[in-house]
Amino acid sequence: MQMNRGHHTVNKVIASVLSYIFIIMAIAVPAHADEKQVETTPSRIPLSNLEETIDAYVASYEKYTAAVSVVAIKDGETIVNKAYGYADIENQRKADTSTVFEWASISKLLVYTSVMQLVEQGKLDLETDIREYLPEGFFKKLKYDEPITLLNLMHHNAGWEDQTVTEVYYYDENENVDLGDTLRKNEPKQIYKPNSIVGYSNYGIGLAGYIVEEISGQPFYEYVNQHIFKPLHMNDTTVHPTGRDRPDLVQRRNEIEGYTKDLKLIPENRVYVTFYPTGAAMGTAEDLGKFLAALMPVDDSNVLFKNRDTLNEMLSTSLYYEGTSTPRFAHGFVEMEYWVPTLMHEGNLKGFSSKLVFDPESKFGMVVMTNQSFEEIYYYGLIKEIFGDNVNSNIITSEGGGYFQSARRPAARFTDLFRQLDITKFSKADLAKSYNVVEHNGIVEKISVTPYIDYLPVSNLKVNLIKISLIPVILAILFSVTALLVYFIRMLLLYKRNKRGNPRIDLNKYHLAINVAGALLPLNLLVIHTRLPNYPAHSSIRINLMFNLLYVVLAVAYLGLLIYKLRKNSYSKKQKVMYIMSGISAFILAAFVVGWNLYV
Repeated sequence: MQMNRGHHTVNKVIASVLSYIFIIMAIAVPAHADEKQVETTPSRIPLSNLEETIDAYVASYEKYTAAVSVVAIKDGETIVNKAYGYADIENQRKADTSTVFEWASISKLLVYTSVMQLVEQGKLDLETDIREYLPEGFFKKLKYDEPITLLNLMHHNAGWEDQTVTEVYYYDENENVDLGDTLRKNEPKQIYKPNSIVGYSNYGIGLAGYIVEEISGQPFYEYVNQHIFKPLHMNDTTVHPTGRDRPDLVQRRNEIEGYTKDLKLIPENRVYVTFYPTGAAMGTAEDLGKFLAALMPVDDSNVLFKNRDTLNEMLSTSLYYEGTSTPRFAHGFVEMEYWVPTLMHEGNLKGFSSKLVFDPESKFGMVVMTNQSFEEIYYYGLIKEIFGDNVNSNIITSEGGGYFQSARRPAARFTDLFRQLDITKFSKADLAKSYNVVEHNGIVEKISVTPYIDYLPVSNLKVNLIKISLIPVILAILFSVTALLVYFIRMLLLYKRNKRGNPRIDLNKYHLAINVAGALLPLNLLVIHTRLPNYPAHSSIRINLMFNLLYVVLAVAYLGLLIYKLRKNSYSKKQKVMYIMSGISAFILAAFVVGWNLYV
């Protein structure tokens, strides 16, 4: 009996435990079965609250905003499509979802997609020397024998110097010429060995667009219309160099103005891009959202490519930061680590900023377009709000920081002077925040401050030499100004003493001319420098560059004349000193103009 009671007790315990388990399962299982996991942005904002979050964000920055258009895509569907602010502040014209913005450099994604379509067809190979696809003798300024591939163009590491802003843009649509002729005419120097340095190159992407033309037999804009815009029903976008194929879109584009970050109207904010595949697209943010959705298809359907593997290849890493396993480029798309790995591209044009960023894994992406130049509140801030922050951290073994210069620079153009003056000093803490630091034996060889551009070290000696070289230039300018003041003071005194007589001083008219020119030279350089941020056409500053060249001619003529005059004529000691000092000043300033290529 005792044994039976124990057995009964055990059965009772087992029954109780089983009942407990069934109760828990009855409660827990239905809860999990019925409850759908809340979908969020990469920064953990519920998608159901996304529009409200964007509304609140825009409202908090309303006084800093001209117009902004935002599109969010999830699983191929548009979940947000809104426009805020004013397309034209002066005329109080509000922006809406039909407002046409400039894509700027996001246009390059059309080039990469077109190239990959032709790769899929076997008409292009990413690792073949591009000279095989170009007319014979196309290049005239290549320095290195190494092949240049389409991947080099996508990675911006073919080695070309940068064009000046005056060569990248123009204002008269009638100046539009054939893309191939434009590329030949504006071929830059090759200053780095291919594959060694990343230096953002509009020329390189324009060249890739031209290769698409050569292989397809169509103008680039026609190819894109047929193979990208039409299949995606992007009816409100054009990439024609002047938009001439879509006058209706040009009209809508002309209804929006461009502004600075502090909402100052930018005059003449409609510019044309010389290598137009790099930045000529314009259209609605909604249309750009259609392109974004096509990059993240939810099933086996694939509009851009016949084979899904081609899309996967295009969006896969093709370049890592040197010496690391950190992704940098995916066939032209920039790889950026926010709270999740993303692919993105940015764009800046006169009066416009744009950004496209997406997470292929979760199939969530965003488009942000504004009519403000180098805008940051939405371009960076809103993206960070939605995708989380991006943190870069490097372990630096070198002793400290130093001076660095952007690899994206002209090598022998008038803007090189202004780039040299922008040499930046980075501390060790700054280097640790860079995207990548390449070191060898404790010496920093290059850093990547942005994914698009490497920065190269500049020795303290070079920095000091640049500073020291400016001292005689400043002294020469001061002398020219002083000489002019002395001259006019003497003229004034002589006029008061003898109103009807001529000045009784043997002051050579060439001496006066060279000092006037020397005083005007820094003013002319200041005009050039202040105009550069406004993307002037090269033709509009040609007169400034011609003045610099004219100064060199005047300086040479004055020096020759000075030597001749000093041999033939007798001057007072004071006059000789004045003339010779003017000659030395002219020589210094002429050397400065020639040395910094301030005439080309």
